[in-house]
Amino acid sequence: MNIMDEFDVIDIQPNLRIIVKALEKAVGSDTREYLINSNMDTNNAIILLRGDFINTNLRNLFAGSEDVELKHFKRFVWTGHLLIDRKHKILITISSKSTLQRVKKVNGRKNPYYVQSMCHVLNGDLEAPCKQMSISDIEGVEINPPFAEEVYEADFESIVDAAVSQGEGYRHCLVTYEADGFELKSVSIMLLDKDLDTVQEISLMDLLEPDFGSLTAPISKTEEEPLKKDAHNLVKVKAGLKSKKSNEPKRKTEIATKSEEVEKQA
Repeated sequence: MNIMDEFDVIDIQPNLRIIVKALEKAVGSDTREYLINSNMDTNNAIILLRGDFINTNLRNLFAGSEDVELKHFKRFVWTGHLLIDRKHKILITISSKSTLQRVKKVNGRKNPYYVQSMCHVLNGDLEAPCKQMSISDIEGVEINPPFAEEVYEADFESIVDAAVSQGEGYRHCLVTYEADGFELKSVSIMLLDKDLDTVQEISLMDLLEPDFGSLTAPISKTEEEPLKKDAHNLVKVKAGLKSKKSNEPKRKTEIATKSEEVEKQA
């Protein structure tokens, strides 16, 4: 599986299940335990700690994996985690869905957001079936792109730090999630084009395991809203995604049922 123009999420399900478990623990028991044991007057740091919980869980759960390598990358004042699936040639990062949505609306950045650089380099030949209209799409209006391709490429190299090269055929996938209280409201894996528009999105909610510990866990005073649970089918996707470099005609995506990190200045 050198590229993900056509992929079967079932094939990478074991790794995705581990990622979902890391997210669920970070949002749930890790955060709950921190708040219960915290003697702080306020807990403003909790939203920042979630990313640390996620990264620590990924480190522990993927320890000893032969297929997935975890790599740190520095982004100014914070450190991120990059998951390298060498067997399937996929680079995976994790973000809250709200962060992704905000990043797409921000103009005038001094540096590319790390996901932008990853997608420009690894997914630059893909185009989402439904594109978000921008001012550059208006006839007669010409604007320069936010950054030159060389900037995206240099930023990409600083992120991967020679762990992979641009010509190896890797794709970038983003796992996004939404949380409500101590529970995951949604989690999915997304394939984005260079404009961060969605080429393919697949729900991973069926990979959630029951959290029996939450039934007897003490309730923190900071929890104000009832928890909700969402359920979606995991789908097996045979996606006929057409890259801009391909001469093949577009094919209809076939779907057969098979059983959301604070926005940081990057």
